[in-house]
Amino acid sequence: MRQGIAKFHASMCALVLVATPLSVWAQSTAKPAETKPSTSASAAPAEEVTDVTVFLKRKSSIPEQNMRIDTRSASSCGFIGSDGSSDYIADYIRETTGTYDINDPNNFSENSPLGDASRESGTTGFFDRQDRSTDESGSETGTGGCTDTDRRFAAGRATILRNDKSIYQAFDFFDQKKYPEALAMFKTAYNKIGYEDAAFYIARMYLEGLGTPKSPKDAIFWFRKVAEQPVNMRRPHPFDPKNPDYMETRAEATMTLAKIYLTGFGVPRDPKEALKWFEKAASIGFIPASKIVGDIYYYGNGVPKDLNKAYKNYSEAAKYGYAPAQYAVGQILEYGEGSVKADPNTALGWFREAAKAKHPGAMYKIAVAYDSGEGVAADPQKALVFYKEAAVGGNPDAQNAIGTYFYQGGLLPKDDVAARQWFEVAARNGQADAAFNLAVMHTKGEGGPKDLVKAYVWFMAARVHGHENATAALKSIQSQLTDAEKAEVAKLFAPKS
Repeated sequence: MRQGIAKFHASMCALVLVATPLSVWAQSTAKPAETKPSTSASAAPAEEVTDVTVFLKRKSSIPEQNMRIDTRSASSCGFIGSDGSSDYIADYIRETTGTYDINDPNNFSENSPLGDASRESGTTGFFDRQDRSTDESGSETGTGGCTDTDRRFAAGRATILRNDKSIYQAFDFFDQKKYPEALAMFKTAYNKIGYEDAAFYIARMYLEGLGTPKSPKDAIFWFRKVAEQPVNMRRPHPFDPKNPDYMETRAEATMTLAKIYLTGFGVPRDPKEALKWFEKAASIGFIPASKIVGDIYYYGNGVPKDLNKAYKNYSEAAKYGYAPAQYAVGQILEYGEGSVKADPNTALGWFREAAKAKHPGAMYKIAVAYDSGEGVAADPQKALVFYKEAAVGGNPDAQNAIGTYFYQGGLLPKDDVAARQWFEVAARNGQADAAFNLAVMHTKGEGGPKDLVKAYVWFMAARVHGHENATAALKSIQSQLTDAEKAEVAKLFAPKS
């Protein structure tokens, strides 16, 4: 049985947007859940806070921990950013979704914007305020920290955000395909609050021409508003190996910018600019971007080839459990390349890790290991299991292997029809051995009708993909063709006008 050795790495075209560069959007149009104050104590669960009357004044029904505001959101409280809105909203939402630390001295209550009585201690005073002023040059003086103005500002922003409905209205218009109204309302929402989702959808609508003429220039402007948010107060993009393609809004905006420049979608193609945005996406924690950066350096797509940078990026993504990167690391280590020395045992370990995520190439490598007894005890039955899994997953080498099992018989019953089918699947996926094997079966009439024209076509495909015996086979089959068959072959390979 022939066992083709899998070629190093899939091409970039298979990785980054060739067929559908910009039409796939991971963003859901689902609107954020809206929290409404409870109006009835009997209707609310025990853990919720209902409206109560205290000294003839209404007390907010929102739980106290959901109203705490991180002082970093105020302009004078160590905040770093362009206009403050996006970072503030990110922090505020984070505090209201369960990650708030009540013991953090930098947090204070919206209901007590000048301080938090719950943290009164020592000499800090009831409101824990910091005095600050400016000298004659305008430089800030004092002890630093948050001023009363900062606290009022943050509390006011929180109130505006909590009561704002513009983002909901924008999504309602979008879901109803009322795109001009949606675009206008997304802009209102962004100008009012600074929602990154609003900026993203504005960019998307300019890119696709929804409610406005297509304008890649305007799309890029709005995508950059999301992608260029400072990262100093943002948590890394969450990565789940079981759902590796998930992208939060900022990661998706960054990746879309990279794809725009990579494909030249409405702008001059610029691989270096694309690389910049892929690296940006990687830096914020979108792990698949590290694999793409590795591919760019490995193949020299718009930049000089650099195996060390490629291997570094592959390794970075691999350690987070991203199967394609684990497979890439294993491929380099299997035989060694450049300054990276061969380490077959470590390579097999990475293939095992990637195989856990059902990576077809990795499962094929494990199958070969059990088939040949390299690095593990030979086990033909286990090899067959992994060949099957890899073949179903789309690996051409494994598909050819399954065809060979059916053709030879043994662990699988001999079945020429099934063999021919698997060889054709693999051959259409570019597997040279499978193309050659399929041609042989057409020549002999095995598993189906004898067809020398198809045999010639598949021998030609095998030669294109580098099969060493294809040229000799073509000469042999050509001598067997009738004049009519030669005419049909000539027609098939005639230049297209």
